[in-house]
Amino acid sequence: MPSAAVVAPIVLPLIAAAVIAGFGASGVNLGRMAAGIGAWSSALALVAVWLPVRSSLELILGQLGYGSTFDLRLDAVSVAFGLMIVVPAAVLLTLQPRTWQESALAMLGVAAAMAAVEAGGVVLTALAGSTAATLALVSLETEDPRSPRPGWALLLAGWLALALVGVTLQIGGGTAVYSAVPVATVTTAVFMVLATSAILVSCLLPWRAWPSSLWSRPSLRAAGIAVATLYPLGFYILVRAYELGAGRYPNLAFNVVLAVAGVAVALAAGARAQAAATRREFLGEVIPGFGGFALSAIAIGTPLSLVAGLVMLSTASALIACLALLPDRTGLASLVSVAAAIGLPPGIAFGSRVIGIESAFEGGDFVGLVGLAGAAVWALWVVAGARAIGLPGGRGHPAIETFRRVAMVLAAATIVAGPALALFELGFANPAAAEVMQASASSLAGGAASVVTTSTVLPAVSLFVPVLLIAILVYAGTSMSAIRTQARPAILQLPAGHIVRRVRAAVAAATVPEQYRSILNLRELELAAAGARPVLWLTALIALAFAVTR
Repeated sequence: MPSAAVVAPIVLPLIAAAVIAGFGASGVNLGRMAAGIGAWSSALALVAVWLPVRSSLELILGQLGYGSTFDLRLDAVSVAFGLMIVVPAAVLLTLQPRTWQESALAMLGVAAAMAAVEAGGVVLTALAGSTAATLALVSLETEDPRSPRPGWALLLAGWLALALVGVTLQIGGGTAVYSAVPVATVTTAVFMVLATSAILVSCLLPWRAWPSSLWSRPSLRAAGIAVATLYPLGFYILVRAYELGAGRYPNLAFNVVLAVAGVAVALAAGARAQAAATRREFLGEVIPGFGGFALSAIAIGTPLSLVAGLVMLSTASALIACLALLPDRTGLASLVSVAAAIGLPPGIAFGSRVIGIESAFEGGDFVGLVGLAGAAVWALWVVAGARAIGLPGGRGHPAIETFRRVAMVLAAATIVAGPALALFELGFANPAAAEVMQASASSLAGGAASVVTTSTVLPAVSLFVPVLLIAILVYAGTSMSAIRTQARPAILQLPAGHIVRRVRAAVAAATVPEQYRSILNLRELELAAAGARPVLWLTALIALAFAVTR
């Protein structure tokens, strides 16, 4: 396979965007056809380039400047995260109607996200990721500027931090290429900035942020694409961090802190989910909940836990498309979606969480307590899901954007795929884990029917198939008419939520004294700079000289 084929998953969406924009400018809207073809061709190209060789392909297109190379690399990690991004985006672009401007922006966003996961170095990942974040924000603004959206500063803060990491590695080690960075260069300080950038990129925070608030928009066309293209990228950074550190993080304390942070994110999302007033509010917390569990699994630092985290993220990517297409009304589609979201057996979410918790127990010491906390949070999610089945649907979305049967098929596929957990890990997640943990690749065992851990064996086929048959029989004997939607009180009343809201209201109400407002007013600064006043430029020059010489 020629190295030039690496650019195909990036170039094909760009070509589709150019064709859509060209015809749109002339008054012809190609609609869903061109966008769907562009996205699906990217996914097919990704698989077609990888499968024949199943090894890394690298292409250097030149220099970015200051020693950084324009290096693209396709390996098992790029394929795994590329499919997590492009497949849900392709489903949404194929089904949901859009203007030609929205379709072109979505295709550019997909191309930028694919470039971020195919980048061979930290600097190029930061550049491509910030481009994807900017395009997502423009797309959300274009669709509805009054609906909830992330702030520009929040979206770009993580990418600026990652760019700082890339520059530091370039200066300290002579390169920022993932596979060539000297291990000694990845110091504690550098990793702290890198981990912070990953958390900010995917907004893995224990309060309600854009991965959940975007689902409350009246239309989910731009929201679905934004979450599909941006949310996996923070996890991609954390997975690549293992490659930078030769299969581990610089200090075990980082694994513990990030694992605890993941449990905290899942707990906070579960607490909000069990207090949701509508089913749509509950479903809006599903992706942050999956992200918390995946962060905890990835951070544990064993090949098995990393595999479990990748399977969780793959399931979350399927649910992103499901939630964007799901109508806000009671029915079989909503019931199956809730069951898939909370990880009921024998779904693949159930199996991956069992493996993640098992890997935490095998880690011993404090990591075992993290696994115990994860199991307790999972129980909270199950209770929240049982409550959500009887909640009112929500405000609703345009019928032309929702596809009940497709959403149900996507959710059901994650449940039916449970018996294929071992096969999925063997062909999809294990190669990615072995790519970044090469020294521990031999510890990944098992075949297409069972998942082997250090202490036990999970017979996925022989255990999950009977459970799946029992679940089908139970559903066949249950009447959907027994479900009555009504407002329900929260199971747990958490005072922390009221405290956070009061603090945020106090911060939002804070004002800057009149005499200092021009300092923080970008418009006033722009006018002052354009006025060519010597005092302003002299002050700026003195401040710059002071900063440089410190």
